[in-house]
Amino acid sequence: MRYEVRLAGTGGQGLILAGIVLSEAALMEGYFVVHSQNYGPEARGGNSVSEVIMSDEEIDYPRTLGIDILVALNQRACNDSLHDMKEDGLIIVDSSAVKKVLWGKVLRVPLQRETDHRFKDPRVVNMLALGILTPFCPLVSEHSMTEALTSRMPAASLEHNLAAYRYGVRRGQELESSTHFHEFEDATDV
Repeated sequence: MRYEVRLAGTGGQGLILAGIVLSEAALMEGYFVVHSQNYGPEARGGNSVSEVIMSDEEIDYPRTLGIDILVALNQRACNDSLHDMKEDGLIIVDSSAVKKVLWGKVLRVPLQRETDHRFKDPRVVNMLALGILTPFCPLVSEHSMTEALTSRMPAASLEHNLAAYRYGVRRGQELESSTHFHEFEDATDV
């Protein structure tokens, strides 16, 4: 089984780190993994794409063939990735930044707004997104993701990032149990 995840947005949102954490979690689960990253020359503000391919067999082609889950933190990232999606793939978008998605399975979550309000730190949007993604990604567990995150994060920011990740997992579990994919925009608890 080959499973592909793309995390896409703007440079500075921590998507490369998020892809590394996801990759390491999949390795801990015993899968073969390829992680690739692509970002613009700007330090912040340019495009940033982190792709993770996981498989129970050796990966002979290191590029995406069909994305199972896309996390898009801006409109351009969403638009540019639609043609790479598997037919039944899931798109998780930051509803504050992505207004139009021409796709069937879409979860709209105000990611940046939730990180700003709940954590008072826009830099943890990557961990919130990873948390939301976890219940939908059958190849990684919350345990392996937490282990990978703990091994990658500096001690000074670990608890803050773990809190954002764990909150994201709870939100993802709520979404997973919901049958309403298209318009999730509940900011009442932020």
